[in-house]
Amino acid sequence: MIEVDTDKKIEMVKMILDDVYEIMITFKPLVEEMLKLDEAQKYREDGTFIKVASLFGDIAKRCKEIEFYPFSEEFLSNIKN
Repeated sequence: MIEVDTDKKIEMVKMILDDVYEIMITFKPLVEEMLKLDEAQKYREDGTFIKVASLFGDIAKRCKEIEFYPFSEEFLSNIKN
C-alpha cells in the first residue's frame, strides 16, 4: 500500500467535500423543482428529507472537527495506518 502523509489525506478529504458541496449547489434548482411535485409529499411524510438533512449536518460537523482538530501523536499514528 502506498503511504500518503497526513496533510495529503486531509487535503484529499477537503477536496472531496468541496466537490460534494459543488454538486449540491448545482443540483439545488433541480431539487427545488422536484419538491414542488406531488410525489415529493411521500418523502416529506416518511422522513427522508429529515434524514438527508441530518446526514449533511453530520458531514458539516465532521468537516469542522477535521479542520480544527488538535492532532495528537496517537491520532497521527492511527491515520497513517
